[in-house]
Amino acid sequence: MNRKRFFILLLYLVLLLPLVVSGAIQALQTNANSPIDWVSAEFPAKRVYAEFRQQFGPGDVVVMSWPGCTVDEARLDPLMVSLRQSKAFHSPELEPYFERVACGREEVLKLTADPMFLSETEARARLQGALLGSDGHQTCVVVTFNELGLADRSRIVPLLKRAAVKFCGARPGELRLAGPVIDGLTVDDASQRSMKAFAPLSNVVVLVLCWLCLDSVPAALLVFGVSVFCQGLTLAIIHYCGDKMSALLIVMPPLIQVLAVAGGIHLVNYYFDTARGSGQRGAVDRALRMGWLPCALSSATTAIGLGSLLVSGLLPVRAFGGYAAIGVLVTLAVLLTIIPGALQLRPIAPPALPADGGRLKWERLVDWLHGRHLAVALGAVALMAVMTIGAARINTSVRIETLFQPQSPILQDYAWLEQQIGPLVPIEVVLTYDSRSSRPLPERLRLVHDVDAAIKAMPRVGSVLSAVDFLPPELADPHVPESPEEAGLQQAMLEASQEAVVAANYLHTTGRHEHWRVTGFVSALDDVDYGRFLEDVRAKVEPLLPAGGAGPNGVTAAYTGIMPLVHEIQRQLLRDLFVSFLSAFVVIAIVMTLVQAGFLAGLAAMIPNVFPTLLLFGALGWIQFPMDIGSVMTASVALGIAVDDTLHFLTFFRNQLAAGRSRRDAVLEACRHCGKAMMHTTLICGLGMMTLSYAEFLPTARFAWMMMALLVIALAGDLIVLPALLLGPVGRLFEGSSSPAGHLPAPAVGAPRPAAQSVPKELTTS
Repeated sequence: MNRKRFFILLLYLVLLLPLVVSGAIQALQTNANSPIDWVSAEFPAKRVYAEFRQQFGPGDVVVMSWPGCTVDEARLDPLMVSLRQSKAFHSPELEPYFERVACGREEVLKLTADPMFLSETEARARLQGALLGSDGHQTCVVVTFNELGLADRSRIVPLLKRAAVKFCGARPGELRLAGPVIDGLTVDDASQRSMKAFAPLSNVVVLVLCWLCLDSVPAALLVFGVSVFCQGLTLAIIHYCGDKMSALLIVMPPLIQVLAVAGGIHLVNYYFDTARGSGQRGAVDRALRMGWLPCALSSATTAIGLGSLLVSGLLPVRAFGGYAAIGVLVTLAVLLTIIPGALQLRPIAPPALPADGGRLKWERLVDWLHGRHLAVALGAVALMAVMTIGAARINTSVRIETLFQPQSPILQDYAWLEQQIGPLVPIEVVLTYDSRSSRPLPERLRLVHDVDAAIKAMPRVGSVLSAVDFLPPELADPHVPESPEEAGLQQAMLEASQEAVVAANYLHTTGRHEHWRVTGFVSALDDVDYGRFLEDVRAKVEPLLPAGGAGPNGVTAAYTGIMPLVHEIQRQLLRDLFVSFLSAFVVIAIVMTLVQAGFLAGLAAMIPNVFPTLLLFGALGWIQFPMDIGSVMTASVALGIAVDDTLHFLTFFRNQLAAGRSRRDAVLEACRHCGKAMMHTTLICGLGMMTLSYAEFLPTARFAWMMMALLVIALAGDLIVLPALLLGPVGRLFEGSSSPAGHLPAPAVGAPRPAAQSVPKELTTS
């Protein structure tokens, strides 16, 4: 590399550095996590839920309670006034942060006052399981956030807690909070803590591994420094593109770093090898000529694997795939410019190599495989077939209990609230009448009553709220009037009571439609298939609907809720797993057929790359381990990374064939020259990511350990399955497409330089 050009490039990077640092810091300070935001507005289940929110307001609630939060607690009254009127819960422009604020004490007082005049016993009975516990005393405060409140939830939720302590004397350690707002905030906090706790540890691990693999402090610092810059540059790209970090994106910076380190180690070892063989003069140019193509191909396949996630229907998965693919390509550009330029400016003496480069252990492995290549190859294919069946049994989950450890505070709060109050997950049914409907109001209410009763009779339903719970006793169970006079009286009483139902948010009217809401509550922690449960609700309700559909004399029903929406997201996760992996496989297979100059050879080269994914996901499918949003991404990412080692191995193998070696000797030389590189790459990528396996947010932790498992299995695929295939009949596919000897890459990471008689001279020069 020309020194003058490098100095100019260095100047640009120095000028760019403040923007990179500022952008990276800003990216790390922002977090946005909500399952509802994982899908676009066009997602069918989200469209239905969005319509429900337009009619009855948002479902972003905080349910808060504590020991002593009872219907008889008079101090709840000033708390409710504060939540509605205090400036602390309003924006600087005095816009409220909350859509609605409710508690069981207020609702009991309303039901026992004019015009309801229920007895206190009946009032409490109606609210049990929703706003009151089974004892009729324990209650809760339900705060519904609007868009302004959600944008500032990290500040407002602590204020909610302080208000409960101030006005009601609640003990801070006894406050219990749950709901979608708390779910998202807990994920935010967990991801922030993970970044602060594990990012420094990951950097230390990566730096130590660089030093161990390169056996040179200056080289380790060079590679590590470049990796940190690539990490910061990718974070800055996220910020300047106007996006925010999420719990999934926090695994991307360490992923970019370990990939940068792996590529940097390859380049530095190309340099060390040429410097040992031909001297340091011109070593950088020779190393760059030999190393740029394998590095570019491996980065391209990794970017393809990551880019395949762009086909996902989930926004955070698409963001991860897109930004990570950009980060990989930017990293390639930085590696191929900064590392050669730095080595040109200040050469680093290559470390000494041991006399014996471990040839004996590789000979033993190759000899063992040579005598058993057919059994190993057939065994691997049979194992892949069995695991393919297991992979078809994979199920996905984004339920709250799959996101956090069982002993986590949020799950303990959910358990306490469900034990003291009742199930917390609302399942919504909305009955919609056309405003031109000729059906009288009592008939409409009778349908609401029948739907209420049908849902209440279903297993797993803890309680139901509907319009009938906010009507006087004589109207709560509407009967068919026996005379026109009674019908008129019933109609008049219902019209007079409609205001109370609207105030309770269980009736919404527009110019053209009238929407009646029925809410059933089921557990957030029980093993409930919410998608199937919603279908069961539909099966109970549909037979009750009168004929006529959406016309003037008919009624339509919509079925929704946050957890049914989450269920559809789970189904989308499963589709994404298949589609993204298939997309990556097809594109990488095309690349491999071009690189290997043969269709069958390219497909054969894909066997060790799909081997790790099928093994791990098949095993998880057989044991019914639930996949989450973090797990889904690993398949395509690991496929792209695994191809890196395969490309290096096959490139050396084919060049050895072109030099006239037998397939057995070509496999041996490929193992000798690439085996150590593969182990180092696996070690760095795996252990660098494994620091995140202790993250509180389980999808992040699962991503880390699954990546480690996939890379270890991929190493076995490339050092056992691939050599077994090449030693057998499959290896003949590569004999006719061997590349010219002059394109042989330098020996791989840490591999000893072969003796003069073991590799022809023309194969050791550029």
